[in-house]
Amino acid sequence: MLLRKIFKDAEVLLLVMHNSAWLFLDKLLRLGLGVIIGAWVARYLGPAQYGELAFVIAYIAIFQAIANLGLDGIVVRDISQHKSRANTLLGTTFVLRLGVGILCWIGATLAMAWENGLHDLSVKLTFLVGSILVFQAADTVDLWFQSQSQSKRTTIAKFSAYLVSNGIKVVLILNEAPIEAFAAVMVLEGVIAAIGLSVAYKKFPCENKWRKVRSLAFELIQESWPFIIGGVSIMVYMRVDQIMIKEMLGVRQLGIYAAVLPLATLWQVIPVVLNLSLAPYVARKKIESEATYWSTLERIFQAYSFIGWIICIPTLLFGSWAIQLLYGADYQEGAIVLSIYVFTNLFINMGMAQGLWMLNERKPLISLFNTIVGAIVCIVGNYIFIPLFGISGVAFVAVLSQLSSTVLTNIIFSRRIFMMQIKSLITPRLKF
Repeated sequence: MLLRKIFKDAEVLLLVMHNSAWLFLDKLLRLGLGVIIGAWVARYLGPAQYGELAFVIAYIAIFQAIANLGLDGIVVRDISQHKSRANTLLGTTFVLRLGVGILCWIGATLAMAWENGLHDLSVKLTFLVGSILVFQAADTVDLWFQSQSQSKRTTIAKFSAYLVSNGIKVVLILNEAPIEAFAAVMVLEGVIAAIGLSVAYKKFPCENKWRKVRSLAFELIQESWPFIIGGVSIMVYMRVDQIMIKEMLGVRQLGIYAAVLPLATLWQVIPVVLNLSLAPYVARKKIESEATYWSTLERIFQAYSFIGWIICIPTLLFGSWAIQLLYGADYQEGAIVLSIYVFTNLFINMGMAQGLWMLNERKPLISLFNTIVGAIVCIVGNYIFIPLFGISGVAFVAVLSQLSSTVLTNIIFSRRIFMMQIKSLITPRLKF
Protein backbone atom coordinates (compact mmCIF):
# COMPACT_ATOMS: atom_id res chain seq x y z
CA MET A 1 0.00 0.00 0.00
CA LEU A 2 1.40 3.41 -1.02
CA LEU A 3 0.73 5.06 2.30
CA ARG A 4 2.67 2.35 4.11
CA LYS A 5 5.63 3.05 1.85
CA ILE A 6 5.42 6.74 2.66
CA PHE A 7 5.07 6.18 6.37
CA LYS A 8 7.01 3.25 7.74
CA ASP A 9 6.01 4.10 11.27
CA ALA A 10 2.60 2.45 11.71
CA GLU A 11 1.61 4.67 14.61
CA VAL A 12 2.26 7.84 12.61
CA LEU A 13 0.45 6.34 9.63
CA LEU A 14 -2.70 5.76 11.65
CA LEU A 15 -2.53 9.23 13.17
CA VAL A 16 -2.17 10.94 9.79
CA MET A 17 -4.91 8.79 8.23
CA HIS A 18 -7.26 9.60 11.10
CA ASN A 19 -6.52 13.31 10.87
CA SER A 20 -6.89 13.32 7.08
CA ALA A 21 -10.16 11.42 7.31
CA TRP A 22 -11.69 14.15 9.43
CA LEU A 23 -10.40 16.87 7.14
CA PHE A 24 -11.70 15.01 4.09
CA LEU A 25 -15.07 14.55 5.76
CA ASP A 26 -15.32 18.26 6.50
CA LYS A 27 -14.21 19.43 3.06
CA LEU A 28 -16.16 16.88 1.06
CA LEU A 29 -19.36 17.46 3.00
CA ARG A 30 -18.93 21.21 2.71
CA LEU A 31 -18.16 21.09 -1.00
CA GLY A 32 -20.83 18.51 -1.76
CA LEU A 33 -23.45 20.54 0.05
CA GLY A 34 -22.00 23.72 -1.44
CA VAL A 35 -22.38 22.45 -5.00
CA ILE A 36 -26.03 21.51 -4.44
CA ILE A 37 -27.07 24.62 -2.51
CA GLY A 38 -24.80 26.80 -4.64
CA ALA A 39 -26.50 25.54 -7.80
CA TRP A 40 -29.89 26.30 -6.25
CA VAL A 41 -28.76 29.82 -5.34
CA ALA A 42 -27.38 30.30 -8.88
CA ARG A 43 -30.69 29.19 -10.39
CA TYR A 44 -32.63 31.52 -8.07
CA LEU A 45 -30.50 34.62 -8.58
CA GLY A 46 -29.90 34.03 -12.28
CA PRO A 47 -26.56 34.53 -14.10
CA ALA A 48 -26.54 38.36 -13.77
CA GLN A 49 -27.14 38.66 -10.01
CA TYR A 50 -25.05 35.58 -9.28
CA GLY A 51 -22.25 37.20 -11.29
CA GLU A 52 -22.50 40.35 -9.16
CA LEU A 53 -22.10 38.34 -5.96
CA ALA A 54 -19.29 36.25 -7.48
CA PHE A 55 -17.43 39.44 -8.41
CA VAL A 56 -17.45 40.70 -4.81
CA ILE A 57 -16.38 37.30 -3.46
CA ALA A 58 -13.46 37.23 -5.93
CA TYR A 59 -12.50 40.77 -4.93
CA ILE A 60 -12.54 40.00 -1.19
CA ALA A 61 -10.54 36.79 -1.75
CA ILE A 62 -7.51 38.91 -2.66
CA PHE A 63 -7.73 40.69 0.69
CA GLN A 64 -8.17 37.35 2.47
CA ALA A 65 -4.75 36.32 1.18
CA ILE A 66 -3.28 39.46 2.76
CA ALA A 67 -5.09 39.02 6.09
CA ASN A 68 -3.93 35.40 6.33
CA LEU A 69 -0.33 36.70 6.34
CA GLY A 70 1.06 33.49 4.81
CA LEU A 71 1.64 32.06 8.28
CA ASP A 72 -0.19 28.71 8.16
CA GLY A 73 2.68 26.44 7.15
CA ILE A 74 5.25 28.36 9.20
CA VAL A 75 3.28 28.24 12.46
CA VAL A 76 2.31 24.57 12.06
CA ARG A 77 5.94 23.68 11.31
CA ASP A 78 7.32 25.61 14.28
CA ILE A 79 4.79 24.21 16.75
CA SER A 80 5.45 20.68 15.47
CA GLN A 81 9.17 21.14 16.06
CA HIS A 82 8.98 23.28 19.25
CA LYS A 83 5.73 22.64 21.09
CA SER A 84 6.84 24.73 24.07
CA ARG A 85 6.55 27.87 21.92
CA ALA A 86 2.94 27.19 20.93
CA ASN A 87 1.38 29.85 23.15
CA THR A 88 3.56 32.69 21.85
CA LEU A 89 3.27 31.56 18.24
CA LEU A 90 -0.52 31.35 18.44
CA GLY A 91 -0.97 34.56 20.42
CA THR A 92 1.27 36.59 18.14
CA THR A 93 -0.32 35.17 15.00
CA PHE A 94 -3.84 35.92 16.26
CA VAL A 95 -3.07 39.57 17.05
CA LEU A 96 -1.36 40.07 13.70
CA ARG A 97 -4.23 38.54 11.76
CA LEU A 98 -6.92 40.41 13.66
CA GLY A 99 -5.28 43.78 13.13
CA VAL A 100 -4.55 43.22 9.45
CA GLY A 101 -8.03 41.77 8.91
CA ILE A 102 -9.72 44.92 10.21
CA LEU A 103 -7.51 47.13 8.02
CA CYS A 104 -8.22 44.99 4.94
CA TRP A 105 -11.99 45.10 5.57
CA ILE A 106 -11.98 48.90 5.77
CA GLY A 107 -9.61 49.24 2.83
CA ALA A 108 -11.61 46.91 0.57
CA THR A 109 -14.87 48.75 1.27
CA LEU A 110 -13.37 52.21 0.74
CA ALA A 111 -11.70 51.13 -2.50
CA MET A 112 -14.99 49.75 -3.86
CA ALA A 113 -16.81 52.95 -2.85
CA TRP A 114 -14.14 55.07 -4.55
CA GLU A 115 -14.49 53.05 -7.75
CA ASN A 116 -18.28 52.71 -7.97
CA GLY A 117 -19.77 55.35 -5.69
CA LEU A 118 -20.92 55.04 -2.09
CA HIS A 119 -24.47 53.92 -2.89
CA ASP A 120 -23.62 51.22 -5.42
CA LEU A 121 -24.79 47.67 -4.65
CA SER A 122 -21.22 46.38 -4.90
CA VAL A 123 -20.20 48.57 -1.94
CA LYS A 124 -22.92 47.13 0.27
CA LEU A 125 -22.00 43.59 -0.74
CA THR A 126 -18.30 44.31 -0.16
CA PHE A 127 -18.99 45.67 3.33
CA LEU A 128 -21.00 42.56 4.24
CA VAL A 129 -18.77 39.90 2.69
CA GLY A 130 -15.60 41.73 3.71
CA SER A 131 -16.37 41.45 7.42
CA ILE A 132 -15.27 37.82 7.06
CA LEU A 133 -11.72 39.21 7.07
CA VAL A 134 -12.08 40.03 10.76
CA PHE A 135 -13.49 36.67 11.84
CA GLN A 136 -10.81 34.89 9.80
CA ALA A 137 -8.40 35.55 12.68
CA ALA A 138 -10.17 32.78 14.63
CA ASP A 139 -8.64 30.27 12.21
CA THR A 140 -5.44 30.65 14.25
CA VAL A 141 -6.96 28.02 16.55
CA ASP A 142 -6.95 25.62 13.62
CA LEU A 143 -3.16 25.91 13.35
CA TRP A 144 -2.84 24.46 16.85
CA PHE A 145 -5.16 21.58 15.98
CA GLN A 146 -3.25 20.92 12.72
CA SER A 147 0.07 20.75 14.51
CA GLN A 148 -1.34 18.21 16.97
CA SER A 149 -3.25 16.18 14.33
CA GLN A 150 -6.55 17.12 16.00
CA SER A 151 -8.43 18.35 12.95
CA LYS A 152 -11.58 16.58 14.13
CA ARG A 153 -12.20 19.55 16.41
CA THR A 154 -11.94 22.09 13.58
CA THR A 155 -14.16 19.93 11.39
CA ILE A 156 -17.02 19.86 13.86
CA ALA A 157 -16.87 23.62 14.52
CA LYS A 158 -16.67 24.71 10.88
CA PHE A 159 -19.09 22.19 9.45
CA SER A 160 -21.70 23.12 12.03
CA ALA A 161 -21.43 26.73 10.90
CA TYR A 162 -21.59 25.70 7.25
CA LEU A 163 -24.65 23.54 7.83
CA VAL A 164 -26.50 26.40 9.54
CA SER A 165 -25.61 28.90 6.81
CA ASN A 166 -26.75 26.60 4.01
CA GLY A 167 -30.00 25.90 5.83
CA ILE A 168 -30.60 29.65 6.00
CA LYS A 169 -29.85 29.98 2.27
CA VAL A 170 -32.64 27.50 1.54
CA VAL A 171 -35.01 29.57 3.67
CA LEU A 172 -33.93 32.73 1.82
CA ILE A 173 -34.60 31.13 -1.56
CA LEU A 174 -38.03 29.93 -0.50
CA ASN A 175 -38.87 33.42 0.78
CA GLU A 176 -37.48 35.17 -2.32
CA ALA A 177 -34.89 37.17 -0.38
CA PRO A 178 -32.71 39.84 -2.04
CA ILE A 179 -29.07 39.33 -2.95
CA GLU A 180 -27.86 41.23 0.15
CA ALA A 181 -29.31 38.54 2.37
CA PHE A 182 -27.08 35.90 0.78
CA ALA A 183 -24.03 38.07 1.45
CA ALA A 184 -25.10 38.48 5.09
CA VAL A 185 -25.33 34.70 5.52
CA MET A 186 -21.63 34.42 4.67
CA VAL A 187 -20.87 36.74 7.59
CA LEU A 188 -23.06 34.72 9.93
CA GLU A 189 -21.19 31.56 8.98
CA GLY A 190 -17.90 33.24 9.90
CA VAL A 191 -19.27 34.28 13.30
CA ILE A 192 -20.58 30.81 14.13
CA ALA A 193 -17.32 29.16 13.01
CA ALA A 194 -15.28 31.53 15.20
CA ILE A 195 -17.45 30.72 18.23
CA GLY A 196 -17.19 26.99 17.51
CA LEU A 197 -13.39 27.12 17.26
CA SER A 198 -13.20 29.04 20.54
CA VAL A 199 -15.27 26.37 22.32
CA ALA A 200 -13.20 23.57 20.74
CA TYR A 201 -9.95 25.19 21.87
CA LYS A 202 -11.12 25.39 25.49
CA LYS A 203 -11.47 21.61 25.45
CA PHE A 204 -8.00 21.05 23.95
CA PRO A 205 -5.74 24.03 24.74
CA CYS A 206 -1.98 24.33 24.63
CA GLU A 207 -0.11 24.29 27.94
CA ASN A 208 0.21 28.05 28.47
CA LYS A 209 -1.99 31.08 27.89
CA TRP A 210 -1.59 32.82 24.56
CA ARG A 211 0.54 35.93 24.53
CA LYS A 212 1.89 38.17 21.81
CA VAL A 213 5.61 38.80 21.49
CA ARG A 214 6.68 41.78 19.42
CA SER A 215 10.06 40.33 18.47
CA LEU A 216 8.35 37.10 17.36
CA ALA A 217 5.93 39.11 15.23
CA PHE A 218 8.85 40.63 13.32
CA GLU A 219 10.44 37.19 13.02
CA LEU A 220 7.27 35.67 11.60
CA ILE A 221 6.66 38.49 9.13
CA GLN A 222 10.29 38.39 8.03
CA GLU A 223 9.86 34.76 6.98
CA SER A 224 6.28 35.00 5.78
CA TRP A 225 6.34 38.14 3.61
CA PRO A 226 7.22 36.17 0.45
CA PHE A 227 4.31 33.84 1.25
CA ILE A 228 2.03 36.87 1.70
CA ILE A 229 2.94 38.21 -1.72
CA GLY A 230 2.79 34.70 -3.10
CA GLY A 231 -0.66 34.18 -1.58
CA VAL A 232 -1.89 37.43 -3.07
CA SER A 233 -0.42 36.41 -6.43
CA ILE A 234 -2.23 33.08 -6.17
CA MET A 235 -5.51 34.85 -5.45
CA VAL A 236 -4.86 37.26 -8.31
CA TYR A 237 -4.41 34.56 -10.90
CA MET A 238 -7.19 32.43 -9.39
CA ARG A 239 -9.67 35.32 -9.08
CA VAL A 240 -8.58 38.06 -11.46
CA ASP A 241 -10.08 36.09 -14.32
CA GLN A 242 -13.52 36.65 -12.78
CA ILE A 243 -12.84 40.35 -12.36
CA MET A 244 -11.70 40.58 -15.98
CA ILE A 245 -14.75 38.65 -17.22
CA LYS A 246 -17.04 41.19 -15.56
CA GLU A 247 -15.15 44.12 -17.06
CA MET A 248 -14.83 42.63 -20.57
CA LEU A 249 -17.90 40.39 -20.96
CA GLY A 250 -20.38 41.49 -18.28
CA VAL A 251 -21.88 40.02 -15.11
CA ARG A 252 -24.01 37.43 -16.93
CA GLN A 253 -20.98 35.67 -18.42
CA LEU A 254 -19.27 35.92 -15.05
CA GLY A 255 -22.31 34.31 -13.43
CA ILE A 256 -22.10 31.33 -15.80
CA TYR A 257 -18.34 30.96 -15.33
CA ALA A 258 -18.45 31.27 -11.54
CA ALA A 259 -21.41 28.91 -11.17
CA VAL A 260 -19.81 25.93 -12.95
CA LEU A 261 -16.34 26.42 -11.46
CA PRO A 262 -17.08 24.50 -8.20
CA LEU A 263 -17.57 21.30 -10.20
CA ALA A 264 -13.87 21.52 -11.12
CA THR A 265 -12.43 23.12 -8.00
CA LEU A 266 -14.15 20.98 -5.37
CA TRP A 267 -11.52 18.28 -5.98
CA GLN A 268 -8.71 20.62 -4.99
CA VAL A 269 -9.59 19.81 -1.41
CA ILE A 270 -7.81 16.46 -1.71
CA PRO A 271 -4.18 17.67 -1.92
CA VAL A 272 -4.97 20.58 0.42
CA VAL A 273 -6.23 18.23 3.14
CA LEU A 274 -3.41 15.77 2.59
CA ASN A 275 -0.86 18.57 2.86
CA LEU A 276 -2.31 19.72 6.18
CA SER A 277 -1.76 16.25 7.63
CA LEU A 278 1.50 15.55 5.82
CA ALA A 279 3.26 18.84 6.65
CA PRO A 280 4.19 18.03 10.28
CA TYR A 281 5.34 14.53 9.33
CA VAL A 282 7.44 15.63 6.34
CA ALA A 283 9.04 18.29 8.57
CA ARG A 284 10.14 15.58 11.00
CA LYS A 285 11.39 13.34 8.15
CA LYS A 286 13.55 16.21 6.91
CA ILE A 287 15.33 16.20 10.28
CA GLU A 288 15.64 12.42 10.49
CA SER A 289 16.99 11.46 7.06
CA GLU A 290 17.57 13.27 3.77
CA ALA A 291 17.15 10.07 1.75
CA THR A 292 13.84 9.18 3.37
CA TYR A 293 12.69 12.78 2.98
CA TRP A 294 13.25 12.74 -0.81
CA SER A 295 11.74 9.28 -1.16
CA THR A 296 8.63 10.50 0.65
CA LEU A 297 8.34 13.54 -1.61
CA GLU A 298 8.62 11.37 -4.73
CA ARG A 299 5.79 9.11 -3.61
CA ILE A 300 3.64 12.11 -2.75
CA PHE A 301 4.14 13.52 -6.27
CA GLN A 302 3.13 10.17 -7.79
CA ALA A 303 0.02 9.90 -5.63
CA TYR A 304 -1.05 13.47 -6.31
CA SER A 305 -0.69 12.98 -10.05
CA PHE A 306 -2.80 9.83 -9.96
CA ILE A 307 -5.49 11.66 -8.03
CA GLY A 308 -5.43 14.45 -10.63
CA TRP A 309 -5.98 12.11 -13.57
CA ILE A 310 -8.87 10.22 -11.98
CA ILE A 311 -10.57 13.59 -11.46
CA CYS A 312 -10.01 15.00 -14.94
CA ILE A 313 -11.14 12.09 -17.08
CA PRO A 314 -14.64 11.50 -15.57
CA THR A 315 -15.32 15.25 -15.46
CA LEU A 316 -14.41 15.54 -19.12
CA LEU A 317 -16.89 12.75 -19.96
CA PHE A 318 -19.83 13.69 -17.72
CA GLY A 319 -19.42 17.42 -17.00
CA SER A 320 -22.01 18.64 -19.52
CA TRP A 321 -24.65 16.31 -18.11
CA ALA A 322 -23.90 17.49 -14.55
CA ILE A 323 -24.32 21.16 -15.51
CA GLN A 324 -27.66 20.51 -17.19
CA LEU A 325 -28.88 18.60 -14.14
CA LEU A 326 -27.71 21.09 -11.50
CA TYR A 327 -27.92 24.51 -13.15
CA GLY A 328 -30.30 24.20 -16.09
CA ALA A 329 -30.26 25.59 -19.61
CA ASP A 330 -29.23 29.12 -18.60
CA TYR A 331 -25.80 27.81 -17.58
CA GLN A 332 -25.19 25.22 -20.32
CA GLU A 333 -22.62 27.48 -21.95
CA GLY A 334 -20.39 26.61 -19.01
CA ALA A 335 -19.95 22.98 -20.13
CA ILE A 336 -16.91 23.71 -22.29
CA VAL A 337 -15.48 25.83 -19.48
CA LEU A 338 -15.69 22.90 -17.08
CA SER A 339 -14.15 20.42 -19.53
CA ILE A 340 -11.08 22.67 -19.89
CA TYR A 341 -10.76 24.12 -16.39
CA VAL A 342 -10.80 20.71 -14.68
CA PHE A 343 -7.22 20.10 -15.90
CA THR A 344 -5.99 22.76 -13.49
CA ASN A 345 -6.32 20.01 -10.87
CA LEU A 346 -3.30 18.18 -12.29
CA PHE A 347 -0.99 21.13 -11.90
CA ILE A 348 -2.45 22.36 -8.63
CA ASN A 349 -1.70 18.91 -7.23
CA MET A 350 1.90 19.22 -8.43
CA GLY A 351 2.13 22.65 -6.82
CA MET A 352 0.76 21.38 -3.49
CA ALA A 353 3.32 18.57 -3.40
CA GLN A 354 6.05 21.06 -4.28
CA GLY A 355 4.83 23.26 -1.44
CA LEU A 356 5.94 20.64 1.09
CA TRP A 357 9.44 20.79 -0.40
CA MET A 358 9.60 24.60 -0.41
CA LEU A 359 8.41 24.82 3.18
CA ASN A 360 11.00 22.37 4.48
CA GLU A 361 13.79 23.81 2.35
CA ARG A 362 12.81 27.29 3.52
CA LYS A 363 12.61 28.65 -0.02
CA PRO A 364 9.73 31.14 0.11
CA LEU A 365 11.22 33.29 -2.64
CA ILE A 366 10.75 30.43 -5.11
CA SER A 367 7.09 30.28 -4.12
CA LEU A 368 6.84 34.01 -4.64
CA PHE A 369 8.44 33.85 -8.09
CA ASN A 370 6.26 30.92 -9.16
CA THR A 371 3.02 32.62 -8.20
CA ILE A 372 4.01 35.93 -9.79
CA VAL A 373 4.71 34.05 -13.03
CA GLY A 374 1.27 32.46 -12.79
CA ALA A 375 -0.37 35.84 -12.22
CA ILE A 376 1.41 37.39 -15.21
CA VAL A 377 0.44 34.50 -17.49
CA CYS A 378 -3.15 34.77 -16.26
CA ILE A 379 -3.50 38.52 -16.80
CA VAL A 380 -1.72 38.68 -20.16
CA GLY A 381 -3.36 35.48 -21.38
CA ASN A 382 -6.85 36.69 -20.51
CA TYR A 383 -6.35 39.99 -22.31
CA ILE A 384 -5.50 37.95 -25.42
CA PHE A 385 -7.98 35.05 -25.14
CA ILE A 386 -11.12 36.65 -23.66
CA PRO A 387 -11.89 38.69 -26.80
CA LEU A 388 -11.21 35.66 -29.00
CA PHE A 389 -12.85 32.80 -27.10
CA GLY A 390 -14.89 34.32 -24.26
CA ILE A 391 -15.14 32.35 -21.03
CA SER A 392 -13.73 29.23 -22.71
CA GLY A 393 -10.53 31.17 -23.31
CA VAL A 394 -10.44 32.08 -19.63
CA ALA A 395 -10.54 28.40 -18.71
CA PHE A 396 -7.64 27.62 -21.08
CA VAL A 397 -5.55 30.45 -19.60
CA ALA A 398 -6.25 29.11 -16.10
CA VAL A 399 -4.71 25.76 -17.08
CA LEU A 400 -1.74 27.46 -18.75
CA SER A 401 -1.04 29.68 -15.73
CA GLN A 402 -1.09 26.71 -13.34
CA LEU A 403 1.24 24.74 -15.60
CA SER A 404 3.63 27.69 -15.80
CA SER A 405 3.71 28.48 -12.09
CA THR A 406 3.82 24.98 -10.61
CA VAL A 407 5.88 23.00 -13.15
CA LEU A 408 7.71 24.99 -15.82
CA THR A 409 9.38 27.41 -13.38
CA ASN A 410 11.11 24.46 -11.75
CA ILE A 411 13.31 24.14 -14.85
CA ILE A 412 15.11 27.16 -13.40
CA PHE A 413 14.93 26.55 -9.64
CA SER A 414 14.91 22.78 -9.08
CA ARG A 415 15.54 20.31 -11.89
CA ARG A 416 15.08 17.47 -9.42
CA ILE A 417 11.56 18.58 -8.52
CA PHE A 418 10.78 19.27 -12.19
CA MET A 419 11.78 15.74 -13.20
CA MET A 420 9.73 14.29 -10.33
CA GLN A 421 6.70 16.22 -11.58
CA ILE A 422 7.10 15.22 -15.23
CA LYS A 423 7.65 11.58 -14.33
CA SER A 424 4.61 11.62 -12.05
CA LEU A 425 2.37 13.25 -14.67
CA ILE A 426 3.40 10.77 -17.37
CA THR A 427 3.44 7.63 -15.25
CA PRO A 428 1.35 8.24 -12.13
CA ARG A 429 1.28 5.33 -9.68
CA LEU A 430 -0.91 4.39 -6.78
CA LYS A 431 -0.06 0.90 -5.54
CA PHE A 432 -2.03 -0.79 -2.80
